[in-house]
Amino acid sequence: MVSQITRIDVALFVVTVLAWGTTWFVILGQLGVVHPVVSVGWRFLLASLIMFGICVARADRLVLTLSEHALCVLLGLFLFCLNYGLFYTASLSLMTGLISVVFSTMVFWNALGARLFLGQPLDSRSLIGGAVGFFGLLILFRTELLSFDWQSENSLALFFCLLGTLSASSGNLVSATLQKRQLTVWNSTAFGMMYGTLLTFGFAVVLGLEIQFQWTTMYVGSLLYLIVVGSVIAFGSYLTLIGRVGPGRAAYATVTFPVVAIVVSVLFEGYQLTLLALVAVGLVVAGNWLALSKPKDRKSACRA
Repeated sequence: MVSQITRIDVALFVVTVLAWGTTWFVILGQLGVVHPVVSVGWRFLLASLIMFGICVARADRLVLTLSEHALCVLLGLFLFCLNYGLFYTASLSLMTGLISVVFSTMVFWNALGARLFLGQPLDSRSLIGGAVGFFGLLILFRTELLSFDWQSENSLALFFCLLGTLSASSGNLVSATLQKRQLTVWNSTAFGMMYGTLLTFGFAVVLGLEIQFQWTTMYVGSLLYLIVVGSVIAFGSYLTLIGRVGPGRAAYATVTFPVVAIVVSVLFEGYQLTLLALVAVGLVVAGNWLALSKPKDRKSACRA
């Protein structure tokens, strides 16, 4: 049964979309001297420390069982290690439009995963809304899609995006499982980020990458934004939303935040909105309404 969306759910959704929609632009400040995998490590190392601080302030449980630690390791691997490592690496050669189109398919992977692994029924309105929004993104980024050379080396980067999306979707399901075990978003995410950091730096060492830091205003400033807004606030809101409305409906944020990224591009990069682009945004908004709304119950004449 589909739960009714509340004002709290809407607020969580809006915060998630605004936070992640602006990170697409900010991530560009991370690309340079420091390898993307190492940058992911720094991001979630510092974010996990903030998360643990929040847990202490909230008096959340920090002593987990062995099975809970195992699930947190999976959460860290899927959501805070492979996911971001693959997307950061793909960002070196792909335009953000292509990346966002691939990532938006998570609305379908989440719905399928929730059906197979969590026993949640498929929500037809969410799937139709996701399809409408996805079509809108195809129109919005049609130029990048049509000009993409599928036989170039960038095809591998696009494959990395797909793997990153599947990894993120798996992490969403693990988070939902942890919340069903009565862990909070804050303590499960804190441990997940910690394990994700250890795995990320472990991979970096195995790959022979230099563990370095770039003390420039651009790198440090973008890193701080990604830590506070893109990690602590965004994941706190998004994973809470998953626990409240399910992975399938929460994942519609991945279809919506590319629109915020476009708005940021209009404001700071001089992107020119065309009539077709506005139609595409309208499709995303329409899909948003379908995915997150619930039809009103019809009053029965037999109801007392």
